[in-house]
Amino acid sequence: MDTELLLTFLTVAKSGGISAAARVLHRSQPAVTERLQKLSQMVGEPLTMRHGRGIQLTPAGEALLTTAQRMREVIDEFEDIILRRQRLQSGVLRIAATNTVANYFLPERLVAFQQQFPDVEIQLRGGVIDWESIALSDWDLFFLEGGLDLEGLPSYYAVTPWLDDEIMTIFPEGHALLQRDVLNLEDLMAYPLIWREPGSGIRRSVEKVFRDAGLNPRQSIEVTGVEAVGAAVDAGLGIGFVTAAALLCRKDWRVQARRLPAPQGIQWTLYMARPQPAYQSHTIRAFLEFLETAAVGLPLIGRYVINPDAEIHS
Repeated sequence: MDTELLLTFLTVAKSGGISAAARVLHRSQPAVTERLQKLSQMVGEPLTMRHGRGIQLTPAGEALLTTAQRMREVIDEFEDIILRRQRLQSGVLRIAATNTVANYFLPERLVAFQQQFPDVEIQLRGGVIDWESIALSDWDLFFLEGGLDLEGLPSYYAVTPWLDDEIMTIFPEGHALLQRDVLNLEDLMAYPLIWREPGSGIRRSVEKVFRDAGLNPRQSIEVTGVEAVGAAVDAGLGIGFVTAAALLCRKDWRVQARRLPAPQGIQWTLYMARPQPAYQSHTIRAFLEFLETAAVGLPLIGRYVINPDAEIHS
């Protein structure tokens, strides 16, 4: 079935004649007549008949009119959906992220993006610890604390570095080690340490630094999430490790921060899993372009890596 035949018939019926329909459709009268004749042949009987200087629908034409009108409405709706998505007047952006990224790196960016594209619906799932517990196909973008810990991604996804940040060592106020002018990792070994959950990128980064220094710290207290680390250190339970972004946001924590090991501290990278360009929707593409410029235009926490396009495939 050629939908243009039905739409031409609908225009003729609404216009009341061939010549009027031709002007509306920007077609010649013979072209409109030919389409009308083809549709009549398909139906098997005439759809219009002459009436004065115009036309009048036959019973067959009257029966077909409602169907043609529904088709026009469906096509209009389809075209509207496409246009709105192309203009980002509608669309859904589905993001899954770890606790640290969802709490301290994404909110300000998502707010700014939604101010620019208010009709885009944003769905954010934060606090993901076990990536096997979520259906990866339900989400568009993934923000990770490690580049190679997300299995099961479709082949057209790539894991790329997103932001560089620093992990700070935090102490309760009045801690004995704060009296020293110079601190080393070895100095921490005699005190209780607060650790993140095993899947945390912060924990893996800190453990690697200790291993590289030939140290094997005892596991004193294990908590889930950066907020729990801050609360535990604030309460005086031990020494912890949190992202510098959290310290900028959580002025209420009664803690003191130090860069260990001195002087370089602990650097770490956040990663993003995204579909390759050919598989990106207009909404995903717009958000990725926004992220590339956000560091310049907004006072956001974190800084972009020098080469954000260097791919690390999971």
